Amino acid sequence: MTTSALALIAAPPDSLRYSLQALLARLSSIDSVQIVEDTRSMLAMMTVEQPQLVALDIDLLGSETRPMLALIKGIAPRARTVVLVDTVEQQQDLQTTSVDLALLKGYPAAELFGSIERLLVQDEPDASQ
Repeated sequence: MTTSALALIAAPPDSLRYSLQALLARLSSIDSVQIVEDTRSMLAMMTVEQPQLVALDIDLLGSETRPMLALIKGIAPRARTVVLVDTVEQQQDLQTTSVDLALLKGYPAAELFGSIERLLVQDEPDASQ
């Protein structure tokens, strides 16, 4: 059974953010897509409503990437996190964190859609059957 839930996008106002919004709105397991422009707003929103998915632009995290990711998991432990990165080095560095997906910006939209869809199915009770 698919349950509807919130997706939260934390990214500066640019084409990446709007593309993510359009992509996530098409997912059947996502009922609502909210957008914030900074980490403070993201954390505030997460304390009000637990998102099923948090999609972040690494540019918002800066040097606080690891502490911020730990904070996200502390506030919303069941949320799946997707971080869009600029470099392969950033992608590799995130492999040792709680991030569920770390993808290079410019990742093909169809593949991103499929990856996020599979990631969200992992949370469903009947997914392992």
